Amino acid sequence: MAQNEYGEKLDSNGYAPSILSKSPTCLICGRYRTARHEVFFGPYRDKSKRLGLWANLCPWCHQNGVTAVHTNREADLRLKKWAQKKAMEYYGWPEARFIQEFGRSYL
Repeated sequence: MAQNEYGEKLDSNGYAPSILSKSPTCLICGRYRTARHEVFFGPYRDKSKRLGLWANLCPWCHQNGVTAVHTNREADLRLKKWAQKKAMEYYGWPEARFIQEFGRSYL
């Protein structure tokens, strides 16, 4: 089984366990019937998967609601800021290392 650079096992889709939440319910509202949302997308999507920077989100909080992370810039940036803090804490990174990994700081 594949592992990331920190020794975390990756599932068959390349996801490490989430460092943001262990719950199968929506990270934002607590509903069931969720989908995985990679917090950092585009060129950083695979890195988000590999480093556990993803969360379970229900359709409303993910794509369909007025405050969904895919349609509401404020909600998206709030999640990115929180995920950056969690990543820096979990991996022991200074802000400069986060920027090196993800191209910018959200703090």
